[in-house]
Amino acid sequence: MVPMWAAFAIVISISVMLCLTINYRAFTVMSSEQIENEQLSTRIQSITDENLQLQEEIHSLKSDARVIKREAQRLGIAPREKVPVPTN
Repeated sequence: MVPMWAAFAIVISISVMLCLTINYRAFTVMSSEQIENEQLSTRIQSITDENLQLQEEIHSLKSDARVIKREAQRLGIAPREKVPVPTN
């Protein structure tokens, strides 16, 4: 017959192994989620920066006459400025 303490030790060791397995799985899932969160945060930051740059560009295209003229010339909508030729 198996002593009572041996049966108790087996139950305890199985319980400990089960807890370790569950915690290890949770730790690995948490680690991968943490990495993904950092990547998404970095991507959000870069998209936010790009958005701010585009907003500044939109503002300058709406309000700055030089920028409007330059872009119109680049797109071929406005004629290019003629360079004056000096006459003697």
